[in-house]
Amino acid sequence: MSMTKADLIESLGDLGFTLVIPEKKKSPEEIGRVLQELALSDDARLVEGFPVVLAHCVSNGLIPDMELLMIGKPKLLTNLEILLGISFELLEKEGLKPPEEMLAIAETIRDKYKSLLSNEIIRLNNDVDLSRERLQKNFLMYAANKSQEVGQLKQESKKQHQSFKLNLHLSRLFSPRQKEILLKKYQGEPLNKTEQEYYSRTVKKKLEAVCDKEVRKIAVSLTGK
Repeated sequence: MSMTKADLIESLGDLGFTLVIPEKKKSPEEIGRVLQELALSDDARLVEGFPVVLAHCVSNGLIPDMELLMIGKPKLLTNLEILLGISFELLEKEGLKPPEEMLAIAETIRDKYKSLLSNEIIRLNNDVDLSRERLQKNFLMYAANKSQEVGQLKQESKKQHQSFKLNLHLSRLFSPRQKEILLKKYQGEPLNKTEQEYYSRTVKKKLEAVCDKEVRKIAVSLTGK
């Protein structure tokens, strides 16, 4: 059953494109449903929030199930491909890559559609026209708001060092729970016994691997190609 527009607006607010309400947690299945509803909406103002929703989910470690997401009729799948392609391009402009779970489809979409943002107007399969200018503006506003939130957190804790880009990168390397413990440790917040043991056993080892000189050498070499 399709969502009503009111339900869709509410879900968008929950996922970072806030129009009327505060945020609430959504499951991966609910996130996929919202993305599908956006892809078929005839309201361009709502559809242009798709990249914001996706970036918000990724930055919070909430990755939709891509197999479930990409199930539907040709019109839905075409629109999803276009909107995902736009989202990946906007992420790339911020110097970021899609999370690992989305890399395969990102490559497929890039090969199929090339640069979607080279057009001032992007038309979806249901004759909805999207403005490149508004898509970019919405996304940059979200990134700026994310940075502002980080600035407020830094004032509360001098050890806080977080940003929109940092959140996305950490989400690729660590699970949401691992990222939470890592940031608590970094900010000087006390860890309980279970968290400290998990940090020492798992999170710290991942950090040591990231810091390894040879690993960094390989990463610099390969990402520079």
